[in-house]
Amino acid sequence: MNPTYTALTQYLGAFSVLNELPADSVVPPAWQALLGSPAPDRIRLVIALWEQQYPREFSTLLSVFRQHLVAVEVLAQDTKCSLLYVFKNPRGEYLHYLGQAPLVAPQLPATLSGFPWPDRFLPFYAQLHNGWYEVVSHAVGLLPLEEMLLLSEHEWGILEELDLPSTFSLTNVLGVLSSGAGGYLCWNFNEAVPAGLVWWDDEAPDVVEFWDILDEWAAMGIQDY
Repeated sequence: MNPTYTALTQYLGAFSVLNELPADSVVPPAWQALLGSPAPDRIRLVIALWEQQYPREFSTLLSVFRQHLVAVEVLAQDTKCSLLYVFKNPRGEYLHYLGQAPLVAPQLPATLSGFPWPDRFLPFYAQLHNGWYEVVSHAVGLLPLEEMLLLSEHEWGILEELDLPSTFSLTNVLGVLSSGAGGYLCWNFNEAVPAGLVWWDDEAPDVVEFWDILDEWAAMGIQDY
């Protein structure tokens, strides 16, 4: 195994890099073409998967993929599979992102099933990854469904300083991405139509266009990490 990958075991636990389809590990059909393919082909195949599903929503991130993605590996962790994305940022540093295997419906946790999810959001988890994030920080990418942050389950000292509408409830705000620096990109289900919200741990929240910020923060995580 690449020595650089070996160092990742402190974050991922034991894993192996797959080059052929194993008997005891379930590799999603969309990933099977990656096994045994040359590195440049694996990169092209993965970019194509994202482009087929989310060409507009991740337009900035896809541009970063084309410039900075230098390797893609299929990993086996026990009987589960994931994709390891290796980026070389503008400073020449290597960053590693993990994309967990897409979910097989129905696998939505009970705590999330009651929310009126926007049409384009949950398909990411079934078509691409159940979470895609930087390995060391576990941030700057979408969290796995089971790790999403229900804001009402945490203490926020900033609440005492905020002048929030009486109709606003943290039980209806779900963090789906951590910036790694005190900010959380959230879906705000207090609105008639779910809307983007950036929740900060030390300042007032910002109403945002969800997909714009998701694309921007994910790209910045690679370019400016």
